Amino acid sequence: MKRFVLAFIAAYIFLFLWGWLLNGVLLKDVYAQTPNLWRTQSEMLGFFHWILIGQALIVLAFVMIYASSFAGGGVIAGIRLGILLEIAAIGMRMGVYAVQPFPGKLLVYASIGGLIEMVITGAIVGVIYKPAAARTP
Repeated sequence: MKRFVLAFIAAYIFLFLWGWLLNGVLLKDVYAQTPNLWRTQSEMLGFFHWILIGQALIVLAFVMIYASSFAGGGVIAGIRLGILLEIAAIGMRMGVYAVQPFPGKLLVYASIGGLIEMVITGAIVGVIYKPAAARTP
């Protein structure tokens, strides 16, 4: 349970910081091209708790999947899980792109950023959740 909680906390902190860097700094100009699609800054602050809860659910699911099916594989298994989950996320992003008029480059940049995010998240979880060393008598 200790590894689970530590992996969750570390991955959550990373996800939060990466989300701010990617969306709040690196992609800020791309978002600014379509202001009619997004809430204003003050409106977003009123919904900030949804971001926190959403990121917590993403990390919780990631760590639960890792712990239940990938835990013996260390960092490589975490990275593999991150890639698999991001493939699913890219598919979902493509579906949203088909029905919402946001810039195509946002789809590409968000997918690249998402892949980086999930690979690093997987590495973090894999490092923390690595198998315990075998004890020698």
